[in-house]
Amino acid sequence: MTNTNNDHGNIDQHVQQLLNELDCPYKFHEVRASFMGAIASPFVVDPVFELNALWDGAFPNLDSDAKLDEVTKVFLQDFWSALAVHADAEQPFSLTILSKATSPQDLKEQAQLRGEEIDAFLNGFYQDQENLELDQDLGESLDILDELLQMYTDLVNTDESLALSSAELSDLFDNMLKMTDMAEMEINNIIASCA
Repeated sequence: MTNTNNDHGNIDQHVQQLLNELDCPYKFHEVRASFMGAIASPFVVDPVFELNALWDGAFPNLDSDAKLDEVTKVFLQDFWSALAVHADAEQPFSLTILSKATSPQDLKEQAQLRGEEIDAFLNGFYQDQENLELDQDLGESLDILDELLQMYTDLVNTDESLALSSAELSDLFDNMLKMTDMAEMEINNIIASCA
């Protein structure tokens, strides 16, 4: 089990390194959530298209075939496969772990990160499709994610001049943890429904 976790950590690090090296406009947590949404999507998904989408369709010029092989292997074999295991209910998908917020600014940054994750998952899932006819349970899970996304957006847009006591800050962070639990539950329900 430890080896698997180490391998997964190495893959994540390699992905992050390539995202930085190739000036990807998206952050690691967004890419991870977007790929997971695409894997869970009931629509036909082309992983190569998902990779190109990370650069908004303008894939970077690579200096060699070896670099192209590296990018293709890391993103479309290693990373995609590592995420695809979450289609198994025994290995649920989890969102980025956040440390306890110690200031209102921390809280806003964490709310932004979580909102970006949920938004990326939904974008990957929907695959630019409109007029969806989905199972009722699946539709409810997607609606809850939309509501959570709005709640995170509201937190990000909180008035910065608002003074918060340490108790209020702690309560807000605890609420964010509950929202994370809800988001993970609904995301894994969606993954299970579409697997």
